[in-house]
Amino acid sequence: MLLSGIFTIRYGLKLLLWKKLQLLLRTATNTPLRGILVGTAAAALFQSSTAVSLITISLVSAEYLSFRNGLGIILGANIGTCSTVQLLTLSLPVEYLIPFLVLCLLLSIPKRSRYVGFTLTGLLSMFSGLSLLTLGLGSLPDMDTLLYVISLAETNAFHGITAGILTTFLCQSSSAATAILMALADEDLINLTTAAYIVYGNNIGSCLSSVVVSAVAPTAAKRVALSHVLLNVLGVLLFLPLTGIMTTLTARFSSDFPSQIAMYHTLFNVISSLLVLPFLRQFSRLIEILIPAKKNW
Repeated sequence: MLLSGIFTIRYGLKLLLWKKLQLLLRTATNTPLRGILVGTAAAALFQSSTAVSLITISLVSAEYLSFRNGLGIILGANIGTCSTVQLLTLSLPVEYLIPFLVLCLLLSIPKRSRYVGFTLTGLLSMFSGLSLLTLGLGSLPDMDTLLYVISLAETNAFHGITAGILTTFLCQSSSAATAILMALADEDLINLTTAAYIVYGNNIGSCLSSVVVSAVAPTAAKRVALSHVLLNVLGVLLFLPLTGIMTTLTARFSSDFPSQIAMYHTLFNVISSLLVLPFLRQFSRLIEILIPAKKNW
């Protein structure tokens, strides 16, 4: 239900705003700063950095957008994707959600309000899914296996990062993977340091769809996909030795454990993107060196 909610939000917003978003990405990103602002807004609306990355790759492939302008959108998308996780920190009881969910489904029937209805249905399904996931964790038949995997992540950061990559790839959403972490935290099945390692993996895993799509795309599109991966890998390398300090800092923002995970996810994405911004020219040059232009013979 959690995953279906996230994907339904995307579907409703795609039908509602798809053409406007493509036009916005093409015309309002002539500077890196504007690209970041547009990328942030687009990822927040679509609840997915992956969706925005794939649109950016398509526009770069079609030469509607330059690689450097597309790079600004990627940085912004990394920030905007945090909105889903922050929404999930809101505590809404299931018994109140279900009546509203039924109303939103009814709103989806008339043609005029269909896309808005889809979006609201997805939003409420997402909240309901997280609540049901939290309730169901305690009675999982394979709880021992889950606890064993978590214990591996506690003792080794690499295991945590790998678990995050795999979870995000399977869910096709870093927000959904982080929401699962928040549900585990609500049941006291995980500590903040382990959650931080998995958050690192979630962010790297969110880039894999872009890499797959760009495999047969032109050089500029491959560069956009690589920049998404490299941005998150550099973020992990920066945060990894500072995990203890960052978790202590994050714990001061809120006493609610799931909210701490959401905040850590947000801090990671925002800091990673903003630190690259002053060095955007050098960063883009590095990408161009790693993926050189094809020679015309």
